[in-house]
Amino acid sequence: MADYKHFDCDLLIALPDTELISACELTGGLTNRCWKLALFHPSIKQTKQYVWRPFSISAQAFGIERQHEYQLLSLIADTKLAPQPLQLVVSTDKPTPQVIGLVVEWLSGVEATTTFSDQSLCQLQAKVHQLPLPWWRLDVHQRAKHYWQHLHTDHHTSSLVSIYHFFQSQPLPVAFDDCCCHFDLGRYNVIVPSINTDTIASAKIIDWEYAAAGDPSLDLAMTIIANELDIEQVVNDYCDYRALINDETVFNKQQWLAAVIAWQPWCQYLALLWYLVGYDIWQQPEYLRQASQLQQQLIEYINNC
Repeated sequence: MADYKHFDCDLLIALPDTELISACELTGGLTNRCWKLALFHPSIKQTKQYVWRPFSISAQAFGIERQHEYQLLSLIADTKLAPQPLQLVVSTDKPTPQVIGLVVEWLSGVEATTTFSDQSLCQLQAKVHQLPLPWWRLDVHQRAKHYWQHLHTDHHTSSLVSIYHFFQSQPLPVAFDDCCCHFDLGRYNVIVPSINTDTIASAKIIDWEYAAAGDPSLDLAMTIIANELDIEQVVNDYCDYRALINDETVFNKQQWLAAVIAWQPWCQYLALLWYLVGYDIWQQPEYLRQASQLQQQLIEYINNC
């Protein structure tokens, strides 16, 4: 029997046809501290594995909406590209019902490594961009403002204030029509059957909490940074695959390359604020180190503008 001192079993009381067998905290997630659950379903006499994704203080600070995550996972359920959602859990013991978490299926397999090639990752990115369009979108200015409002004022140095005002006053480099974007497609969010797998046919993507409609070149820029990929090679592979699946003979690679490059400092800007918010929540020195490095890069970028 698992230790439930940090997990409230009553949270799942609203789930039909389920009995909680065990719960254990998952490690490795940055935005959340999720739980792996074993739930018994009396109607089919089977025990299945799930993940409890709470709406927590950290989720609120990072602007996560569990109902959006649930709606998108439900929308793309037939694609088999993501975990199947079981249920959005809503608390009704308050005057206004509140979302308290989301239960999704547990995906068996392993986290992708570099054995899952850069080209396969690009193809997976292109598949995401073909999914149905969510009805909410990422507004970078608004997301940065949200992070800023959740920062401790100790972080408001003259350098950070200058960076914030610079980017908030600049127009966004939007290049393409909105599509479905994951906005966190690192290999750490790709699940494959085995460590030697190098095909997108059986790959699945987890952690759709940041997913939204948005410029696909911004999503691609985030993927490049998250996986430390070669920009030109990735854009080339991505465009080739998009042209193939869209049956297009021309896909302007130079336009895509310029768009991805234009988005890179914006990705660093969001990451800087994200790490500072994360440090305020978890007090991990590594978050400050990452933030300091990004801040220096952005100061140099602004000085060269």
